[in-house]
Amino acid sequence: MSISPPIFACTLQQRIPVELEALYHTTRSKVTDADKKLGVELLAEAYCDVIDICFVRLLNDLNNSENPSKELLEAHSVLEDIKEKTRHYVRWSAAFISNDRLSPVIAHLYSMIHKQGVGRDEPFMAFNLSPALGAEIARVVPTLKNGNAQNFDEGIELIIKVIEESMIPLSIEPKNLMKFNFIVNKTLDGIIALVNTLFKRMLRKLAPKLSVEMLPKVGTHLETF
Repeated sequence: MSISPPIFACTLQQRIPVELEALYHTTRSKVTDADKKLGVELLAEAYCDVIDICFVRLLNDLNNSENPSKELLEAHSVLEDIKEKTRHYVRWSAAFISNDRLSPVIAHLYSMIHKQGVGRDEPFMAFNLSPALGAEIARVVPTLKNGNAQNFDEGIELIIKVIEESMIPLSIEPKNLMKFNFIVNKTLDGIIALVNTLFKRMLRKLAPKLSVEMLPKVGTHLETF
């Protein structure tokens, strides 16, 4: 299935697209306990992969291993906390649904996997962004990459908007598809809101600490998505 811009695209661990495709086909008629366990794991790990590739890798590139920045180390710690919360609550929530209610989530996740396209020769995850956000990305990222940006404030707000839109296919839609009871649904809404707040706080705290010399590297990194 092809996908047209504006999109967010990210390469995952090699095993995730392979195992997800097999799981999608085997669960179209019946979901076993083993299928449910694997599906929950793939959902959590795909989300964590997006965090690793989009943020952790960038922080590692920006940090000086000989003289690590306190702010970058703190940001790294926040990301690890978000990943830990994601794994915990995805597994926790699975206990409240029957096996067959995971099937639509597996199909949803599989629909975002593409074997090639948009200049990529290996499987990747992709989903559409709004046209307005796509236009803003096209305007802001080049100013970071070519060094014309005076600071990272506009870039930070852009990343926050991307995170907020990404929450829909990666967190909100899977939650809604599983049709939890009121209490579990309310709990997960709170966790999603908390994760969003942690992202915002981390990025806005980090922005003033990034030197102008770092901005082209940030712009180049953002361009890969």
